[in-house]
Amino acid sequence: MSFMYGLGDIVDEETFGDQQLIDSDQEDERRSSRDPDKLPFSIIWRDDIKSENVKIPCKNLLITIGATASAFAYTHLLCNFELELIGHATDAKEKPFDQVKTQQYATQQLDRIYKLNGSSGSLTPLVVIQINSNMKSDRLYPISDQIREKFTTESVYIIESLSTMDYVTTDGKLENESNMFIRYIKTSSQTEHLRIKPIEPPNTIRGISAALFTRFHQNNIPIVVFILYQRHSSVNSDALKLIQRVLDKTNISQYIQPTDKTNKQLLRLLSASSNMYS
Repeated sequence: MSFMYGLGDIVDEETFGDQQLIDSDQEDERRSSRDPDKLPFSIIWRDDIKSENVKIPCKNLLITIGATASAFAYTHLLCNFELELIGHATDAKEKPFDQVKTQQYATQQLDRIYKLNGSSGSLTPLVVIQINSNMKSDRLYPISDQIREKFTTESVYIIESLSTMDYVTTDGKLENESNMFIRYIKTSSQTEHLRIKPIEPPNTIRGISAALFTRFHQNNIPIVVFILYQRHSSVNSDALKLIQRVLDKTNISQYIQPTDKTNKQLLRLLSASSNMYS
């Protein structure tokens, strides 16, 4: 068993006095464990698709991570299409699915999964997954496996937003002075030509996007991760328009075209953030 003394200087144990020793093994367990009154963070599927044997074939899978990306799904998809709520993620005690459904168009704290019904056949043209919750490291791969195992898909797109301070060049400087920009990483099987720069070392993806990328790549499913780097973390219309311009070059472009409903939402965001970049 190892011990962590919790002081800035390493001292001899005999001279340590009455300071309380911290068992590092117990500390790691405490930090990685969830509230015992809560369930492990996981996806709860709708009753008719709960069985592990039920797979949902879809042409495209769009996963949005964070407030800005989830807002894009709301303004450009949920506002414009009748999407079915088929799952949600939570660490709370299970509650009736209908109770979650009544809140499905909220724009904050979303961890929900929707599908767009196709005009014919059983192939769903698009599944949208919104993720906003912070996940502990021990839940990243279980959640990724739940998603990968439920859907048989031809292509996966992930959108995530980070601070511009998280992106640096090889000489340690900021990438540029823009308020926002997008970079990507994709598997070799993802053949779409993207007219933006890829993520360059030492930068990388992390967290749930990295776990999802790994799982789909292991199954030879084409996947691309777009990272929106923003100087300001607040959701704003310029960020959503930039995401749309990038996705216009992908296979899901037909589903993310703005409508009057979209424009109303963008105007609302514009009025709320008009002074953000001044």
